[in-house]
Order: sequence, then C-alpha cells, then structure tokens
Amino acid sequence: MNLLPLQADTRTRLIESAILHFAAKGFDGAGIREIAKSANANSALVAYHFCGKEGLYKETLKAIFSRKVSPVSLLSGLPPVGSPGARKAALQGLQDYIRAFITEIMSCQGSDPIDEAAMILMTREMQSPRPISADLLLEHVRPYVTCLSNCLQILRPDLNEDELFAMGVSIQGLIIHFKNSLGIQRLIRGNPAYPEDLAKVIQHHIDFSLRGLGVPEAFPQPRN
Repeated sequence: MNLLPLQADTRTRLIESAILHFAAKGFDGAGIREIAKSANANSALVAYHFCGKEGLYKETLKAIFSRKVSPVSLLSGLPPVGSPGARKAALQGLQDYIRAFITEIMSCQGSDPIDEAAMILMTREMQSPRPISADLLLEHVRPYVTCLSNCLQILRPDLNEDELFAMGVSIQGLIIHFKNSLGIQRLIRGNPAYPEDLAKVIQHHIDFSLRGLGVPEAFPQPRN
C-alpha cells in the first residue's frame, strides 16, 4: 500500500493509513507495523497515540463518522404526532430522508480512496459490530433511526413497534443494497457510469417506499 504524504501530522497519517488497511484486511488481518509503515511513522507511535491496536481501531471509526457532515443530521425535526400538519410534514420528511441518505452514501464513488475505504470499513462494521465499536455505532446511527422512525410513526400510526422497525429496515436495506450492488448492476446494464441521473434513482426509492408503506395521499388518484 502506498505511503501517505508527510504533510499531515503523524496521528492523522496513522488514522488514514488504518482506514485503508482495516478496510482491506479487517481488524485481525491488518498489522500495526504495516499501518505505521504506510503512514511514514514508527509503529511505537500507535501505542503512544492510541494505546494499541484496539484504540487505533476505535479512533479510526470516530474519524470516519466525523469526516463529513451527514445530510440526514441537517434535516428539520417533525411536529408531535397528532398535531396539525404532522402528517404532511412526515410525508415530506420521509422523502427528504431518503434523498439525503442516498446522496450521502453515493458521494463515495472512488474519487477519494480513503473515503471509499471508509465506506467499506463502516459497512463491514455495521454487518458485524465489534464490542469495542458498539457504542460508537449506536451513537452514529441514532439520528438516522430517530428521523426515519418519527416519519413512519406518523404516517402509519396503526403499526406496532416491531412492524415499524421492519418497515424502516426495509427502506434502509433497499438503499444500502442498491449502493453495494452497483458493480453488478453496471455489468448487467453494460454501463460503467450508471446511474448518470441520481435524481431519478432517488425518486424511484421514494415512490417505492411510499407505495410499500401504503401512504395513499402520496399518489392521488386522477379525477374522472
């Protein structure tokens, strides 16, 4: 793996090198010496800055979560359930959420190898959380869970907690699967640039999710 430039401070270089190595080899496969070598640093500095490999891994995840401001965290809150305008706000809020989330995960498309590695590492961690990262993960996903859950609770007040959770997981899962399967989608379509029109993809996910939720006012019937 290529050495990182020396312009950044040692701690930052170690974290960026760790992102690349942990993404490529996982926690167990990545070695402290190779991470330090790629960072142009002495391996003893991992203990100095991070108290060892687990500390480095935890700080690496913190750095990933704070690399960019999540568009979802900027969305407005919703009025209380049952208040005037709550349903209309929730309908718009769900659309805004889907748009923000797709825009966020599609922003890592190979232009920056560290961003791409960060996405790989975060996806792997979401699938199989390590005990040392559980609290960090919960803190990171809380705004997403809160925003989506609030919208669904208002739009489908007839559903119980388990049903609402399943609806949220389904919406989120479709979007994540779309991102993770882009390679095979491009092969099937014979188009390495797909999707050129991200707005069209976003609208599809919005429409598909609203139909799956059974939200009638999202698709008003034409008058005869």
